[in-house]
Amino acid sequence: MRGVGTVLLLGLAACGGERRATPGPLALRIEPAASATRLVLTAAPGWKINARVKPALETTEGTILRFDSVHLTPDSAYFADAPSATVPGRPEAVRGTLRASVCAAGERVCRVVSFAVRGER
Repeated sequence: MRGVGTVLLLGLAACGGERRATPGPLALRIEPAASATRLVLTAAPGWKINARVKPALETTEGTILRFDSVHLTPDSAYFADAPSATVPGRPEAVRGTLRASVCAAGERVCRVVSFAVRGER
């Protein structure tokens, strides 16, 4: 699909940039629209995105954008649908650091994932 970028995470923040053979727990999809860009965060199979600590993108300008979805699990702890955020401007203008809390299925402790976002041209 032309104009749609995807950022795959290759590890958790604690890995210090270590590359792994298996994909990380999250993927960020960047979808251009008329005058804005939609960012969609999806969890890999076996992972859940914590809704109590909403994912956030801190832009290079210092603005903080929160990801959200109206569909949550019955206990309101996790997103049932992929959370998204809308950023004004074109995809290549999307730059910053994304932070999200993710939980592996069956575990009671969530992990923080942090990675740089650089929009595509």
